[in-house]
Amino acid sequence: MAESLMIEQANPVLEPDRFTPLQEADFQPVDPAYLKQLRLTLLPVLLLAAPLGWQLYQLPISLPLVASLALLIPGVAVLLMALFWAPRRYWLTGYCLRQHDLHLRTGALWRCTTSVTLNRIQHLEVSQGPLERLLGIARLLVYTAGGSGQDLAIPGLAKARADQLRLHVLQQLGEPEAGEREAAEGDA
Repeated sequence: MAESLMIEQANPVLEPDRFTPLQEADFQPVDPAYLKQLRLTLLPVLLLAAPLGWQLYQLPISLPLVASLALLIPGVAVLLMALFWAPRRYWLTGYCLRQHDLHLRTGALWRCTTSVTLNRIQHLEVSQGPLERLLGIARLLVYTAGGSGQDLAIPGLAKARADQLRLHVLQQLGEPEAGEREAAEGDA
């Protein structure tokens, strides 16, 4: 009983009105090149679907309505995604770094906010695929204690911003030599 009382005193229950709210204005937008990346990832599907659709349209035979719709609907869906989903996804993606935690907001249709406390972070990586490198953007990958993989990936950051965030979080975690190590690696 005494042990239970000590736990309750060390970790008191918070009333909902005492929560620290995460305001919409706290989130930082990602780089505009992220919108280009989202649209360019849909490009291969359009490049395959458009010629195929055109060839089928040129056939001398008349396709049944069901077959025509089966070919038309996926192409229209990809086009709509490029026109509407990608910009919405871009506008709703943001991150927020506070003194004790890091938050990522994503989603075009289903919205998700993922939060990681800084004291749980094991290590951070800045990652770039070929398209991201071409566009000058990167992802900040956050790995936490007890996780089997990355627990948070902030996409669409300018490469310099991703490096800056990584360094800042490492310094927040008490690794001041991280900045010196980064500078030494940059000189090498």
